[in-house]
Amino acid sequence: MRFKPRVKRRAVGLTSLIDVIFLLLLFFMLASSFTRYQALEVASGGEGGGAEVKPAYLRIHSSEKLDLNGRAITKPDMADRFAELADDVVVAIWSGPDANVQDVVDVMSAARGLGLKTVLVTGK
Repeated sequence: MRFKPRVKRRAVGLTSLIDVIFLLLLFFMLASSFTRYQALEVASGGEGGGAEVKPAYLRIHSSEKLDLNGRAITKPDMADRFAELADDVVVAIWSGPDANVQDVVDVMSAARGLGLKTVLVTGK
């Protein structure tokens, strides 16, 4: 009876596994964000049964082209134009096809910063 020679198995190297785990840990630490995002309250166009006051209509065509109730305005001029509005007015913001999300957020935060309580975002 012959015995087969015993095959000596190599030990599993954990060095490469530890390297992969370290790289994943480093990636997730660098990719995560620990800042709190600021929330803007938005009412959609379908909510509510209607406004008692006709809303001010702000159209954002692009980052440089805005108009409020049909009159062209600029971003620096927006504070003065919003101040002319009544305190209980609803501002309806329409974003055009050339406007990006940052333009809409800038206008919304400017409206909130000036004390306008109701901001309505519409797409049409």
